[in-house]
Amino acid sequence: MRKCIISMPSYTYAIKAQRLLASRGIECMLRRNEHSSVEGCGYSLDVNGNCSEIKEILADYSIPFKSLRNEVE
Repeated sequence: MRKCIISMPSYTYAIKAQRLLASRGIECMLRRNEHSSVEGCGYSLDVNGNCSEIKEILADYSIPFKSLRNEVE
């Protein structure tokens, strides 16, 4: 299964993204990063799915993010 890791610019945007994705039936988990200075505000979302799909959804609702990367479980 593919997992998309999304680094967020703020805790507020992380929560907004989590709620938006959950409302669309996309499973995601908010987590605190150990190295917050490297990855934005220190929060990211682990999302089950493809980053390109997630990127489009976030862009449609003007929710900014620092970076996205796919990982395979």
